[in-house]
Amino acid sequence: MKPKGGRHLDHRLEQAMQLHQAGEFARAEPLYGAVLAERPNDATALHYMGLLRHHTGRPADAAEMIRRSIAANPGGSEAHANLGMVLRALGDTDEAIACYRQAIRLDPQSVTAHFNLGNVLYHLGRLDEAAAAYREAARLAPSLPEAHFNLGESLFGLKRLDEAAGAYADAVRLAPDRADFLCHLGGTLRQLDRLDEAAACYSQAIQRNPASAVAFNGLGNVYYDRRELDVAISCHQRAIALDADNGLAHSDLGCAYFDLGDQAGAIACFRRATALAPDYPDAHYHLAVALLRQGDCVEGFAEYEWRRKKKDFPGQDYAVPEWRGESLDGKTILLYAEQGLGDAIQFARFASALAAKGARVLLAAYAPLLRLARSVPGVAAVVGEGDVVAGCHFQLPMMSAPHVLGTVIATIPAEIPYLSADVAAARAWRDRLAAEPGFKVGLVWSGDPRSHDRGCSLVDRRRSLRLAQFAPLAGIAGITLVNLQKGRPAAELATAPAGLRIVDYMDEIGDFAGTAALVANLDLVISVDTSVAHLAGAMGKPVWILSRFDGCWRWLLDRDDSPWYPTARLFRQRAPGDWDEVVARVAAQLRLTA
Repeated sequence: MKPKGGRHLDHRLEQAMQLHQAGEFARAEPLYGAVLAERPNDATALHYMGLLRHHTGRPADAAEMIRRSIAANPGGSEAHANLGMVLRALGDTDEAIACYRQAIRLDPQSVTAHFNLGNVLYHLGRLDEAAAAYREAARLAPSLPEAHFNLGESLFGLKRLDEAAGAYADAVRLAPDRADFLCHLGGTLRQLDRLDEAAACYSQAIQRNPASAVAFNGLGNVYYDRRELDVAISCHQRAIALDADNGLAHSDLGCAYFDLGDQAGAIACFRRATALAPDYPDAHYHLAVALLRQGDCVEGFAEYEWRRKKKDFPGQDYAVPEWRGESLDGKTILLYAEQGLGDAIQFARFASALAAKGARVLLAAYAPLLRLARSVPGVAAVVGEGDVVAGCHFQLPMMSAPHVLGTVIATIPAEIPYLSADVAAARAWRDRLAAEPGFKVGLVWSGDPRSHDRGCSLVDRRRSLRLAQFAPLAGIAGITLVNLQKGRPAAELATAPAGLRIVDYMDEIGDFAGTAALVANLDLVISVDTSVAHLAGAMGKPVWILSRFDGCWRWLLDRDDSPWYPTARLFRQRAPGDWDEVVARVAAQLRLTA
């Protein structure tokens, strides 16, 4: 049976759809209206009138028209998919998802429904589901570059970087002129440490679009990772010349200046970045580190609060108010560890400062520090990380304590020692070490690579040495080297340089309380910038800390002592990557000391 109204209405509907497709909405709308005046339940006219109203900024009207179309023809997959699009514009994402899923049930081959379902799921953060939707869209339309690209975006968000790189590569293969696709592939390859391939992607992006600030900045980051800092700076400067308001580029340029030791240049860049992108946590964090490195604790620790807004910050939620400086007299506060083991050791000292304000202090510590943390003065009890804690009035992450307390260099709590070994355990090690001759020196040559955190891993490469680089310590008269190294680098003991005898008991050490008992019987600890250096300093043991050229903020600038640890001495790299000169100085000083 032919629809009511005859051929003239069919012709009018066809004409309306042609005008609609050409973007002549004002001419198309009255034609749709004329059809619907005579055929009010025409599913096609209702559907396309709804789309037109969506395109002309009337989403509520659009939803009503498309719902009427579906009522007239419930089996129309396209109408369900387009209703999903309109509902998403109206903010009704749950109903939009339901519409897309219904469209797929009616037509499992609908690329549009799978793709748009992926879009709404992606923006809701439901990345696994989004990836599945995009993957199906890419399977159904293998030549659609956007499907592969969006699949890459979802996989990147899921940290499935190898898969993301493959999806981005498919998008680039299908659309080789898309500089933005190349930049995303380059960024992913950089995260995978495939730096040559990443550089090639960014270079191709620049060829496709010489005005791409994103491509120049990304290339600069690759050179930064390669430690070719002068080239990195040139790339970042080019990005800024192309886009002066690019806060990310200013921040990245600041990082390169920082690592080269240009404090003023770094701080200027970070301040510019925070002005341009005031809600960008990384720029504030980098500014904080630069300020703290030059000893500006007040602004530095205030800016350091932005660390907690970084996307990779592992925050805790103890469901009690955070302490902001209120009276602590008679109150219980939970001070909890954050970031690395060395950070937790360094900032555990603030438990004593809080106790001095009348607080009952509970200390939440990482598992390797639980036993040792009980020796911190002023701590009423120690709990495990993430344990349920009742009866607290306040909580505070350790590294926020100096900000709330208004700590400056002169008021850093440095009552050393604030960590101590178990007396019986220390006595047992004293008896065992008695047979070893001379001046006993603990040695740590490598940090924890933290492979789960790329930023920390890159820093660890710069702060760590190989045991073979300590060959100049071999044969120094009057000393006994004692291993304090744990983890994979400890395997290097099996191939220690000739003459470098190192006593090793670390297989018997299970936590930092055990390490502390051993350290208590040493005359000196020599360590790269890692947790054992903090342990020795907190125990009041003489400790020589080997610090990379772009040294950590806590060691400040141009000094070989530390207000954090009065018994520490810094041996700084004088040129980036040059550990041989540092070890030579250590060996010479050790000959004078032993």
